[in-house]
Amino acid sequence: MLRQVYNNKSVLVAARERISFVFDNFENIIVSISGGKDSTVLAHLALQEARRRSRKINLFFLDEEVVYQSTIDQIEYLMALYPENTNRLWLQIEFRLTNATSVEEGQLICWEAGRHKDWMRPKKSWAIQHRMWALEEQTVRDKNKGFGFYDVIENFERCYQNTAFLVGERATESPNRWRSVAKNPVNINGQQIYWGTRRGANWLLKPICDWNFHDVWRYIWDEKLRYSKIYDYQFKKGYSINEMRVSSLIHERSFKSICDLPEFEPKTYAKLCKRIKGIQFAQETGKNAKMFRARKLPKNYKSWVTYRDFLLDTYPDASKKPIFVRRFARHLTNEFVARQQCRQLILNDYENNLPVENVPDPREATIRYYMEVL
Repeated sequence: MLRQVYNNKSVLVAARERISFVFDNFENIIVSISGGKDSTVLAHLALQEARRRSRKINLFFLDEEVVYQSTIDQIEYLMALYPENTNRLWLQIEFRLTNATSVEEGQLICWEAGRHKDWMRPKKSWAIQHRMWALEEQTVRDKNKGFGFYDVIENFERCYQNTAFLVGERATESPNRWRSVAKNPVNINGQQIYWGTRRGANWLLKPICDWNFHDVWRYIWDEKLRYSKIYDYQFKKGYSINEMRVSSLIHERSFKSICDLPEFEPKTYAKLCKRIKGIQFAQETGKNAKMFRARKLPKNYKSWVTYRDFLLDTYPDASKKPIFVRRFARHLTNEFVARQQCRQLILNDYENNLPVENVPDPREATIRYYMEVL
């Protein structure tokens, strides 16, 4: 059973000790940055240690193109913070992203060749604009989707050996992340650590795994670091802690961001509308309980099961429809499950990024209980 263990050491001291351990044991260090608060803190901690040791580290950013301009500004800030200690790995290559705002254009090919006039912004002259690996050695997880985000990460990592890849993942963000940093400790040069894992010929390490939301912001304040202003806008709009993110603007959890994008970054919204289908519709209906959130059943349907059947029968992408059919065939048939299936169909979530909780309808058990006791 996993449990939390507390001691008198602060998370900042522990993180600095872990990063020092990384520098002691690895010659090549790559810090993944996203422009968010967590990777900002991690990059600064690693750069400080590199500066103390007069060493260089790599800052790696996979540019998804459809991101906030504030994210790009933050990446530029981090890569210019300590130039003498930084190798810039800004990757701008073609790969596919699922577009959850449209089933007609269910995927976006980032940085698609021949469509440079449609790009959200020009490529950087010094960025990595071609694959670093041989095409014949390239691997793809899901052939239905094609070469996607995680395929880029995996193929990029295989270009290196005995390299420490640092990510700003925190255990308090979700139970799955907590298990990932606590359940399978690994051995590095004779020392057992719980905040990392082996990834092929390399290591994936999480030095700020035990930080809380408030620890991150306290560090940013104390160190007077710049951060994405999107967080300020989201805070003023009343976003919860779990909703305050600065990731891709077209994935399954981005509706609220798209709804507020014209207010946060009007120029980015205008470019996004020209770049890909479904954005305007998602912006207008993203908070509607009957649409992307799938919280309220449309009035023309008597049940979520009948609504699911309608959505499945009229699903426009013939190549993706069998994926849903096979998946749903393994599920229970009840209202609780069917509502989640409707959400997947509306979001074009053939990748199962928002998995269905396939259990008996909890409301039925509640109804039976009260029928027995009343």
